Amino acid sequence: MNPLDTRPAPETHDGPPTPAPLLSVRDLRMTFGSGVRAVDGVSFDLRPGETLGLVGESGCGKSTTGRMIVRLLQPTGGTIAFDGHDLTRLPPRAMLPFRRDLQMIFQDPFASLNPRQTVQQIVSGPRKLLTRPQVIELLERVGLAAEHADRYPHEFSGGQAQRIGIARALASGPRLVVCDEPVSALDVSIQAQIVNLLADLQDERGLAYLFIAHDLSVVRHMSDRVAVMYLGRIVELGSRAALYDDPAHPYTRALLSAVPVADPDVEATRERIVLRGDPPSPAAPPPGCSFHPRCALAQDLCRTAPPPLREVRGRQVSCHFAEATP
Repeated sequence: MNPLDTRPAPETHDGPPTPAPLLSVRDLRMTFGSGVRAVDGVSFDLRPGETLGLVGESGCGKSTTGRMIVRLLQPTGGTIAFDGHDLTRLPPRAMLPFRRDLQMIFQDPFASLNPRQTVQQIVSGPRKLLTRPQVIELLERVGLAAEHADRYPHEFSGGQAQRIGIARALASGPRLVVCDEPVSALDVSIQAQIVNLLADLQDERGLAYLFIAHDLSVVRHMSDRVAVMYLGRIVELGSRAALYDDPAHPYTRALLSAVPVADPDVEATRERIVLRGDPPSPAAPPPGCSFHPRCALAQDLCRTAPPPLREVRGRQVSCHFAEATP
């Protein structure tokens, strides 16, 4: 049994009226000085208490998107609105009131923890947001012990260090947490523990997550909706059920075909889609649809006209011929 199946998957948001977005990203862009278009016109909303999974191959722009949202990177275009406030071009001092509400959990906990600080100092932060008893309470909530408060990062395992990173992210009482590959560097059994901890904390605190990952099994477990990125753009965005049970974009279908299935009979007979070649360089993306050099459905239109995100079978898809997918 997959250890990630130890906790029921989250429910989708059906029934009550849809709340206003907590985060609205519109036409977000990041072009580095080398000419690399790491993020090329990304738009999405994230509601309070919701998890939006952001998936795609390495180098597609997922982490860059997350870092722009928390303003670790300055976008070169587009807008980021948090609770109705445009954060895109705020100077550092003006961002301070929003820092408590926007936090990030990083892929490599050791690289993100100051090796010269104790856990007490790391979690309480430079402004000493928490008292000693509050730090200990938070450490215990994430699965650590009171005596860990006086230790240094190098004294912990990878899973424990990530728990410290989670405690630090929660110390300010955020409303939105960007989780950037939070379990990819951990053993599978530890991954399950961290994923379930994040899900429990979300239920307790009403957190919204932007959950960035390349592991589609983890994303399926955590997410209410999923956005698939390819070469800096979102190519499919929809509910978890729609995307996993009925993928519409050829790239999404290829990604899901590579995910192992627990049933050996199904695994032995299901279709696997092998993409041609490697992703193009973001420094020189192809004209038209960026996926067309690897797509079995590609036609002349795909080579000249970029497909817009449009409604197809209850989700948004960037593909001229998405209706042709079974």
